[in-house]
Amino acid sequence: MSDAYGDKNMTTREVLARLPSVFSVDDVRRVSQWEDSRVWVETRRWVQRGWATRLRRGVYSLHVMGRSYPLDLVEALHVVQPSALAYWTALGYHHLTEQLPPTVIIQTPTPGRTITTSIRELQVRIVHVQPSRFWGITSLAAEDGTITVTTPEKTILDCLDRLDLCGGIVEVAKAIKAGTHVLSPVAMAHAAFRYDSDVVRRRLLVLAQLLDWHPSWLAARIPVASTAGYAWFDPTAPHKILSRSTRLYINVATEDIVNAE
Repeated sequence: MSDAYGDKNMTTREVLARLPSVFSVDDVRRVSQWEDSRVWVETRRWVQRGWATRLRRGVYSLHVMGRSYPLDLVEALHVVQPSALAYWTALGYHHLTEQLPPTVIIQTPTPGRTITTSIRELQVRIVHVQPSRFWGITSLAAEDGTITVTTPEKTILDCLDRLDLCGGIVEVAKAIKAGTHVLSPVAMAHAAFRYDSDVVRRRLLVLAQLLDWHPSWLAARIPVASTAGYAWFDPTAPHKILSRSTRLYINVATEDIVNAE
């Protein structure tokens, strides 16, 4: 990859060697001191030659040999900004599940529809939420970048809101049981109070009761509507009513929750 343009210009190899794994056209301009027209020509050529992948307009990733999964996640988060790893992917990142789906799920407050795209072999699902739901985000240093991910407590609540994006209520039960030393009941109560979904709060309280995870303490601090309409405990499970609790149609066997591992 050597294209010399004269003594005063850096070669393509020199520019690529100085760019981060995820870079913007501004990064190319800053490193190379090239004119804007050449910056755009070069970046398009890199994509055509397989040296880089376009993540979104003006943002690219270099093809790195021996790449790691954290670097893949950094790139996935650059597909749309702002964004954070969420749902099943966040459960995996916090070691709250052993069942990792092949698709990386990211959450963003930017308007749009849920889509699945790909970065080379990595499938990325972009889930759009209201700005009022985009909070509880933590930033963690990773290889050549920063990973943003929903906190463990916000992840549990998001999963209870979108059970289709985490494998169902049994997977959430497994996560709570696995998160004894990760999940904070105080942080969970604060997050649930802020979360604008009464159904999510009711699902959480039923799980807390079944799993004996601070049930009385949480029930005293998490408000639920006493006159709300009934909802399914797990909309992804067969709609067969086994019992009723906290204005939920319980459609998953209690033993499946209690024995979830």
